[in-house]
Amino acid sequence: MLKKTLFVLMALFAISMPALAIELPAGATPSFEKSPTAYASSYQFNSILEAYGLNLAPGAVSGVPATYAKVSDDKVVFNNDSIAYTPAQYHTIFTAYGLELTPQAVNELSVSSYAKVKNDTIVFGSDSIAYGGEEWTKILSAYSLPVVAAAVPVSTIGDEDGDGVPDDRDACPGTPKGVVVDERGCWAAEDKLLFAFDSAVIKKDYYPVLDETKVIFDAYPAMTVQIDGHTDSVGTDAYNQKLSERRANAVMKYLVNQVGISADRLTAVGHGEAKPAYPNDTPENRSKNRRVEFTPSM
Repeated sequence: MLKKTLFVLMALFAISMPALAIELPAGATPSFEKSPTAYASSYQFNSILEAYGLNLAPGAVSGVPATYAKVSDDKVVFNNDSIAYTPAQYHTIFTAYGLELTPQAVNELSVSSYAKVKNDTIVFGSDSIAYGGEEWTKILSAYSLPVVAAAVPVSTIGDEDGDGVPDDRDACPGTPKGVVVDERGCWAAEDKLLFAFDSAVIKKDYYPVLDETKVIFDAYPAMTVQIDGHTDSVGTDAYNQKLSERRANAVMKYLVNQVGISADRLTAVGHGEAKPAYPNDTPENRSKNRRVEFTPSM
């Protein structure tokens, strides 16, 4: 009878707990009896649960019935006594192993003697019951393991300038504190934000961004900044060089005349298409290459 009961319980757990990714041994052909099975001992229950990766920790023993397990010398000790528990007691056993039961799962459970939902609360049966194989299949299939969010790995790469871009990906190390950088870690703006296509006239919408740079200049009174103009690869080298210079000079002129930055703290340099930040192979990348960068020196 012991072997038969053990096989039935193992088959029951194998089918009813898919969240544990359980696989039956090769050649196993489980089946369940419709009549109530013999009561299983806590030793049997624990052996089956452990086979599927569930463990009862010593600290969780206080939550199960005293007849199910005890702690001796910091180890959990089970017994061979066949005991029938109430549904409420079975629930404490399963939850001690880390399983969960939700009201939604109970609403879908057709074994009303085990549990019901009243006012959004699970209410368990109070009578000791010997459930048959089919009933155990339904009851245990309602339980699941809690969903644990995957741990986000913590980068061990430093961020010396504190701009949020790790040093191994920071194309512009040493940016001042408080500067908003792009995905490369550079104090920059794409020309689609600053200028219209093939234009060196600063868009009015970008005035407030340039105005806010005064806070950074005031915080670092010894800082000088090189304003670097860049273009994509569309057009001749000569034309792109001049366009990048005009745009860099337009930004410098605005910072001096409108923001009040001393001219001796600024330098405007055009690089044309010589220093792309991205391959000029897509419209998006070309747009990102049409940019103005601020290169600070402390």
